[in-house]
Amino acid sequence: MENDMVLTVSAIWQGFCALDKQDTCNYLAGIVKPQQHYNLLPLSKPTNNYHHNEDLLNLSTTTFSSTPTLERIDNVKAKYLPSTIIPPTSWVKYVKQWQGLRLPVITCRPRGRLGNIMGEYATMYSLKRHYNVTVVMNNDFKKKLKNIFLNTSLPDIPASAGPFKLKDWTPVQYIGSWNNYAPIELAAAGLLGPKKFIMEEYPFEIQMFHQFKEELKKEFTFAPNYTTKANRFLSSVMKNRSSELLDPVFIGFHIRRTDYKKFIKDRYGSRLPETPYFTRALTHYRTKFPKAAVFIVASDDLQYARSKLHQYHDVFFSPGFSAGEDMALLASCNHSIITVGSFGFWTAYLAGGEVVYADVTTKTEYRFSRKMFEKVGLDNFIPLPVD
Repeated sequence: MENDMVLTVSAIWQGFCALDKQDTCNYLAGIVKPQQHYNLLPLSKPTNNYHHNEDLLNLSTTTFSSTPTLERIDNVKAKYLPSTIIPPTSWVKYVKQWQGLRLPVITCRPRGRLGNIMGEYATMYSLKRHYNVTVVMNNDFKKKLKNIFLNTSLPDIPASAGPFKLKDWTPVQYIGSWNNYAPIELAAAGLLGPKKFIMEEYPFEIQMFHQFKEELKKEFTFAPNYTTKANRFLSSVMKNRSSELLDPVFIGFHIRRTDYKKFIKDRYGSRLPETPYFTRALTHYRTKFPKAAVFIVASDDLQYARSKLHQYHDVFFSPGFSAGEDMALLASCNHSIITVGSFGFWTAYLAGGEVVYADVTTKTEYRFSRKMFEKVGLDNFIPLPVD
């Protein structure tokens, strides 16, 4: 009966792929006619939990085909990328429940390392806040974060549901491009039916979760042992600096290497920032904070980082004991330098202050690029050339 109530996931995806320069808003509004469905709650009046609604009205040429979303969105004259793509008038609400939770229910399979998983959590959190959809953490996802962060508030799957079985959940992921996770919003809006959905691959929807930055900073509150170690390290750095540095300004500096060298080349036709960018970023902050700038460097390849930066008296290296400790240390700094990747993004995002990032050139749309940061409205992120 559910198949008669809503379009199937595959049909929705095929519909998106077939679109070419059609009005996304009109298309979405026409997918589901709530009055024709069984067991639905009436749609409530749209509230301000839908962000940038006025921008959505301008998306007359936006589609979600195999072309990356951000390329299509260029036709919008609004300054920033809309947080969500589906207006409340097109949402579908169901009475049907599972384990006492209103369907649809969304969880996520943890993919990647700490930075990716934080992005996946933030995406789930923003789906809950934007669409008022039921979001839960499965055990595999929860254990990736539980020892590092204290205040994650997304609930667990009820114990009464029994062991988590992947086959019981309907997968939703990107379509056409790693930057186009429109299907997860379809699921959250109720347009894929009253089901249990699991987000796959690497959802990292900055434009959705940036509105809740202050809430997420509380969600990602580090456990005391992490903050204690970070503060102890920064205190030791202060003791080793010249007495003329009365008020040091700490700049966290993350250098992503190892597997990302091949990844960014194969997927994006690009390369990692090297010495010219490092020098430019250091000079930027040394000029801005004369005799006060102190750089705290962390990397997944500390040997490489040391080989490039060991000669500078104002550069100090993280002990590199764990990803969580590096994250806490860099997030404790005043400002940031990042290269590429999700880990560096989060160190800077949580630290606040000014963020210098590598303005890399890619052949396809890249999540941590100047184009995305500007569309999302990360005004404290400052691009510097890599060559």
